[in-house]
Amino acid sequence: MAFDRFSEILKLLRSRNPALGQRLTEAEAVTRWEQAVGAGIARHARAVAVRQGVLLVEVGHPIWRSELHHRKHQILGILNGAATSGEKPITDIAFVDPRPGNQAKKSL
Repeated sequence: MAFDRFSEILKLLRSRNPALGQRLTEAEAVTRWEQAVGAGIARHARAVAVRQGVLLVEVGHPIWRSELHHRKHQILGILNGAATSGEKPITDIAFVDPRPGNQAKKSL
């Protein structure tokens, strides 16, 4: 199957199922997490889920959480920057403590 055909199928699925389209758009935004914050910060903060347009990010240390909080609007702009529908798939970011066993590092 050609990639142009695949993109047509995705476009059709999005138009027929708006909820799926929204989830795909959110997933595309999350894939830009490392680009939005940089590799250094991404090692200490991990995007883990989107719930009702809010990106949940596990942050392993209060200093990183503070830095990310101050850059929230800039990060949202990058995450939503390539949205094709004109809507902002990520409306907010919540910085949470990492769950035991997850990858976000707890050290500087």
